[in-house]
Amino acid sequence: MKLQYIGTGAAEGFPGMFCRCEACERARKKGGHNLKTRSCAMINDRILIDLSPDLYAQSLLLGLELGKVKDLVVTHTHKDHLDSFFLELRAKEGAVKQIHKEESYLSVYGSSFVQSVIHKALAEEPNARASRLKYVPVETGTWFQAGGLSFCPLKANHKKDELCYIYAVTDGVTNLLYANDTGTPSAETLELIESLGLVFHAVSMDCARGTLPGDGHMGIRENLELKLHLEQMGCAGEGTRYYLNHLSHMSGIIHDDLQTLMGPEGFTVAYDGMIVNIK
Repeated sequence: MKLQYIGTGAAEGFPGMFCRCEACERARKKGGHNLKTRSCAMINDRILIDLSPDLYAQSLLLGLELGKVKDLVVTHTHKDHLDSFFLELRAKEGAVKQIHKEESYLSVYGSSFVQSVIHKALAEEPNARASRLKYVPVETGTWFQAGGLSFCPLKANHKKDELCYIYAVTDGVTNLLYANDTGTPSAETLELIESLGLVFHAVSMDCARGTLPGDGHMGIRENLELKLHLEQMGCAGEGTRYYLNHLSHMSGIIHDDLQTLMGPEGFTVAYDGMIVNIK
């Protein structure tokens, strides 16, 4: 399984567009992996997890062939994770030229809140073809198929007025836990993860809070606690690799700082464009 981090920053990006805090100024000065666009990822070059508002520029910089993407798995509807304008363009007559005789559609997987965003996007674009977006409802704890992989939605601890998801992903041999945006998963979610009977080869965690206490996002303390929980449940082992994603300037620390702090704890801080071959 190939996981590519397309963007690894939080909603405001890193550095923040209009921000002059110390962390943002340091990120601008140091550059490199410290510069982070809004988060989304791709699996096996064909399945998107979330739809970043930076995705067009990201695709040009990374050489992504988005026209080949047939499946979009959505965590939640915050605008930094589900850009409805891109959905409008995918459905718009004239914006996407189909190279096959039969209509090509994008399957969009997510909660009923995601369905509402799709309906709104179609309503706001007068030249949209509804047939170009296919909403596929998902349910907590129920596996579904997307792009040849199996996904299990797990309740995230994030947006209080919306059902948000993190995902367990498997190809039958290799297993991934993709966990952002979320604070510490609830006891219910941890029990569900344990019940799956999977040992994860890779775990990707939210770390927007850094050294600060967690809220609807995790920080270092929550990352270490979740790592320990997974190991105690038998869901992670010696070969499990851990990655930190969705970094924010609110933490006050940049990518390089976080890697220095968390490298000795067995974590790798993800950066834009980073490819992880999970095995």
